[in-house]
Amino acid sequence: EGSGVAILNFGTLLGSGLEVAEQLNASVADMRFVKPIDKAMIIDLASRHQLLVTLEENSIAGGAGSAVSEFLSEQGIVMPVLHLGLPDTFVDHATHNQQLASLGLDSAGILASINKRLDLLNLAAAKQSSI
Repeated sequence: EGSGVAILNFGTLLGSGLEVAEQLNASVADMRFVKPIDKAMIIDLASRHQLLVTLEENSIAGGAGSAVSEFLSEQGIVMPVLHLGLPDTFVDHATHNQQLASLGLDSAGILASINKRLDLLNLAAAKQSSI
């Protein structure tokens, strides 16, 4: 249970999500299923964290992360959400681990994506405080 970042994992990338969470002191929720989505869990995590990260080995477009964002919108909860998953493109043939790495879905790629988003959020916050 961390603070600041909550990783909502859907599916096979839980191990990588846990590795990254340990480095960031982030929370991890194993969402286990998309339908029905765990609304109480999402509300709880959104209320206690500054950034939600959805993690899935599935298409980002129309995937579990989209369901999370749709639910947050329905509830009027406005907050940063980073969706990590498969792009809407063909993925080159390779081993499974090579494919994940090429898509930024290995531990190093996930960590880099989250840190990049945190940097952007911190930059935006600094900009707001200087106005």
